[in-house]
Amino acid sequence: EGGGENSALGKISEAPSTEYEADSTLLETIFPCLKKEQEVRLDKKDLDALLLKEDFFELAAKCKSVIACRCTPLQKAWIVEEMKKRTGAVCLAIGDGGNDEPMIKKANVGVGIVGEEGSAAAQAADYAFGQFRYLHTLLFVHGAWSYERISIMVLYIFYKTAIAATTLFFFGFFSGFSGQQLFNIWIYTFYNAVFTALPIIVVAVLDQGLDADTLENIPKAYRSIISRGQLFGTRIFFRWIMNAVVHTAIVFFTAFWCLDTNGISFPNGQVHGLWMTSSTIFAICIVMVSFRLTFEMRSITWIHHFFFWGSLAVFILISIGLNVLPTFNPDLFAVIFAMWRNPQAWLTAILAGSLPLLLDLAIRGVQIELFPSYMDLLRERCLMREQYQKGEETFRFAPRHTRAQEKKHKEGVQVIKAKLGEAEGRKDSQSTTKKSSVDALVNTLLRWRDLTGAVLDATEEAADALVMDSGEGKTA
Repeated sequence: EGGGENSALGKISEAPSTEYEADSTLLETIFPCLKKEQEVRLDKKDLDALLLKEDFFELAAKCKSVIACRCTPLQKAWIVEEMKKRTGAVCLAIGDGGNDEPMIKKANVGVGIVGEEGSAAAQAADYAFGQFRYLHTLLFVHGAWSYERISIMVLYIFYKTAIAATTLFFFGFFSGFSGQQLFNIWIYTFYNAVFTALPIIVVAVLDQGLDADTLENIPKAYRSIISRGQLFGTRIFFRWIMNAVVHTAIVFFTAFWCLDTNGISFPNGQVHGLWMTSSTIFAICIVMVSFRLTFEMRSITWIHHFFFWGSLAVFILISIGLNVLPTFNPDLFAVIFAMWRNPQAWLTAILAGSLPLLLDLAIRGVQIELFPSYMDLLRERCLMREQYQKGEETFRFAPRHTRAQEKKHKEGVQVIKAKLGEAEGRKDSQSTTKKSSVDALVNTLLRWRDLTGAVLDATEEAADALVMDSGEGKTA
């Protein structure tokens, strides 16, 4: 701190550091300054005195930044390793020289810069690039995308597995938990490995929640993505599992009761058997699980379409193959074709498959409209910006904010009109020129309201172009 006070850096440099007794002197000097969010600079001698002490890592965690100067490679690696152990944080280490190699290897995420000092750091790192400024893109863009992709992949895999497991659980109440299989063993084997595997892999590799420009220019978007409990956590995990249980209950009981007519189901006198009912339920689950994934897709390309519809086509082809091989799979022989010829099975599939998806859409729509998160607002703005660039609609800065602005303007105009009306009533004995002046004043206020609205829209566009929630954005 300047302004006549002795700086913490100066006190540190004057403190004795030849022996470990210097620990108390250093720490007593530094800790009173923590309330001011100061940066702390330590050299090699200070580190020799402090690295073995618990207080040093408490100090490092409380400081805004800690600068360690002229450290040996072992000291750099030691700092990273001890911070990982004592704080439990995910540590990133970045360096451009061979003396940074031990530190990079000790970190959770190692980044190497290929430059004048060679490529030793890049060879030991997880990521390598040519300039330090690319670290911003690595963290704020690719880091945010990767975190969102992995979260969706893990949650969706548990969701679709829970769908298959809870279906068998509900069937146990009808079979007396006797061990009778609901699904054919062959078609059930392909459920996780073939029918539902490829679409989620494509999403986990290619999906982009927000465009790169938005993530680079709005740091709050990155904080919203990686904040605990927003995309992944205990609460989110159990919400997906409960969502799977509710979906399974709707599909299973709707299909089971619709197909269990206790009478003739076909013109030739046949009725629905176990395998026809189970095949219908299985087909509904495959389609429902596949379309449920589309709710989590943020960017859809032709690759997404190819693997999505391709997985459904593979399901149909394998079902036909098992249907026409009596010696290989006698349980499903001619069952699939009979199911496709039965209108009751088609109506049941449409009803049981659409109810869970419509329920999710309704909940998602209410949540976005009434309780939007910061990410929902950003996605809405990005979508409207894309539509404006394509010329599909006139650009306005988020519909919900525009509606609120217009409502506020209208209420203000009504209040002004009411007050002017009261004034007009009190002065009705005056000449009609007063009335005309009141009308002129109202018209002037209305024109001023339109001008103010245009200025507000332009201000919001300027603020959106800059960093949100920052001093520059507020100034604009």
